[in-house]
Amino acid sequence: MLQGIASRAEAAGQITPSREVITPSTGGPFAVALSDLKDALGRYPLWLHQGWVDVVHKYRRTRIGPLWHTISLAVFIVSMGTFYSVILKIDPVTYFRNVTVNLIVWTLISSAIIEGTGHFVAGQATALSMRFPYCAFTFALTWRGLLMFGHHLILFVVIAAATLLVPSQAMVLAVPALALVLLNCVWLSMVAGMACLRFRDLSPAIASGMQVLMFITPIFWPADMLGKRLAFLAELNPFYHLVIVLRDPLLGRIPETGDWLWAAGSAVVGWLVAFWIYGRYRDRFAYWY
Repeated sequence: MLQGIASRAEAAGQITPSREVITPSTGGPFAVALSDLKDALGRYPLWLHQGWVDVVHKYRRTRIGPLWHTISLAVFIVSMGTFYSVILKIDPVTYFRNVTVNLIVWTLISSAIIEGTGHFVAGQATALSMRFPYCAFTFALTWRGLLMFGHHLILFVVIAAATLLVPSQAMVLAVPALALVLLNCVWLSMVAGMACLRFRDLSPAIASGMQVLMFITPIFWPADMLGKRLAFLAELNPFYHLVIVLRDPLLGRIPETGDWLWAAGSAVVGWLVAFWIYGRYRDRFAYWY
């Protein structure tokens, strides 16, 4: 019936038929990915607004909004710091500083992966209604994570003031370090989103895996506790280097060259892999919903 009505209206000139034809992407995988990346960057007002709105709607009708997440993180840090500093026999001041920054940075990275598992699926309505760059969904997610990271930094300022942390020039390095971490967060979210769009069972598996990874990564304990024989377990963990490269500048220390190389290398390799997968399967995404 609806088709008959539309046909009569079109014949009467009341509806102008659409002439837009969506064709498959042309070029190799990297050409397709770069084209979508350029399109997504040009739509920055859209994904910046979307990331902001996501945060606002998530904490709608609450008194302190995203600070609830910061408070829950603070309670966790105080609880863990009080007991672990005694169990591990570490100076409480040093331990609280390290654990606070470790958890703030880890939350930024882990949320990019865990929430990234569903952000392509959540964009179904938009993706199926028009030709839209899927990586714009990833940019919105990363921007949202950065906003939450800003709220969590309030906790770091409180801990730094309480433990009398003296500011130093090395803290300026936190800016490029944060940029490196965000670059890694983008490709991690993108790969997680593509994988879970195709295989939905991966979403809970990744969430569980990140919880396990948090405890085997030197977040709550110093890496030197592994000793010389097992030190390679931390050195070969890319997440450890991502945490360290941002943690050290915030605490007034200069990260080692190896940490910078690991973070930069992870970004380069990760983006190349993500771009190839994205460009290779971009035209199939719509059929995976």
